[in-house]
Amino acid sequence: MNLYINDTPFFLLRSLQDAEPLKHKSIINGENISSLKNLSGTVVITNVSIEQAMNFLQELKDNHYDDDTSFSILPDSYNETKNLIKQDFKIIDAAGGVVSNKKGKLLLIYRLKKWDLPKGKLDYGENFKMAAVREVEEETGVKVKLKKRITTTWHTYTFRNVSILKRNKWYAMRCLDDSDMKPQNEENIEKVTWISDHEVSTTIKKSYRSIRYVIEVFNRQQVKSSK
Repeated sequence: MNLYINDTPFFLLRSLQDAEPLKHKSIINGENISSLKNLSGTVVITNVSIEQAMNFLQELKDNHYDDDTSFSILPDSYNETKNLIKQDFKIIDAAGGVVSNKKGKLLLIYRLKKWDLPKGKLDYGENFKMAAVREVEEETGVKVKLKKRITTTWHTYTFRNVSILKRNKWYAMRCLDDSDMKPQNEENIEKVTWISDHEVSTTIKKSYRSIRYVIEVFNRQQVKSSK
């Protein structure tokens, strides 16, 4: 479960192998800690009880951590822990896409002072794939072709005093036609632009960490498929 609390990664792992892509990580036995305080960097915590996981969750909800700090936990019971975390929030489903063109550039939007990827909530009767294509085309004016799923992220926010957990499924897409490309102003989108490979890593520093993660996974998949 790729979960972001206050934009801080709090990933639930099914096995320690899931942490292999993480660089410069510290692995800590959960039996030796009771709090996330004073921890920094890329932290992997094993043997985490359900009670511990919920305490960690509350700490993350109450605090903000450095941009280079992330937490991944290996709970004693993955499914039970995941379900208990979900019960703490109202769940909203959304979908979006990483769109590339023939030149290998990626499509980004600028909204609320952050670089972002086009995405949005599912309409009644839609599935994730339908919503992903519709939202990308509505927010950017770019016609796209759906390809394979990239990953799923979960992130939290508060709306009208309600704690929301948004599940977002992400898909790779190819540009079919960008002749009508324009930002959807009613969604507070100021810019839509193509960003080249060498510019993306710098540009997304001014983005949400969940968005950076999606692009990172997308790039890994692209490298893997090219071999």
